[in-house]
Amino acid sequence: MNRTTANLLVLSGIFGAGAVTAMACGGGPAEAPQSPANASAAPAASGAPATGDSSAASASAAASAAPSPLASVLITDSGTVQKLFDAANAAPAATLKAGGATGADPLAKGVRENAKAGAPGMDPDGPLALGSLKEKQHLQTDVTLKPGRCYAVVGYSPKIKDLDLHLFLPPGILSGQDTTDDNKPVIGRAPDWMCPGATTAITYKVDIFADDGAGEIAVQLYSKGK
Repeated sequence: MNRTTANLLVLSGIFGAGAVTAMACGGGPAEAPQSPANASAAPAASGAPATGDSSAASASAAASAAPSPLASVLITDSGTVQKLFDAANAAPAATLKAGGATGADPLAKGVRENAKAGAPGMDPDGPLALGSLKEKQHLQTDVTLKPGRCYAVVGYSPKIKDLDLHLFLPPGILSGQDTTDDNKPVIGRAPDWMCPGATTAITYKVDIFADDGAGEIAVQLYSKGK
């Protein structure tokens, strides 16, 4: 190898080493992207609704959507109303007698006499609900109210001093109750009939409650055309 060739090789090695050094110092990789952990730590959007506010709004909307009572309502505390409905829902069903409040049976006769004052001009609608209650006990029965008719629920007991009736729309909306403390309760007493505005038939639950005394009971739905 002559001197000229040797010098060229030496210069090539020097420049090559310089290029490698330059890449190592100034050509390093770009900064690593932010990790997913850091990204997820970003604050939530300020416009997202709080859970508590959403629940309160839903409850308020549900309350405002509840239908208006069909008859007089004296109990307005929601907790008391729910307890009454739960007791009625868990109570035994009254015995149903086909043909309604007809015949010479003393209970049916008592219902008819009560209907003369509480539901004049109306006819029995559906079966007669019968049973026996101890004091502070409940029975329950269902009644179906149809569009185009007006209704009253008439009760009677020969021995219970204060027989109470409550009309519930499940799952616990109080739609009417009797307003007397006696043995002849009526929901929708004349002339304040219950005339549903719904366009379809709706089934309600009647709570039959012996508030004072014990004995046999009878309850009949009455109706007439609007």
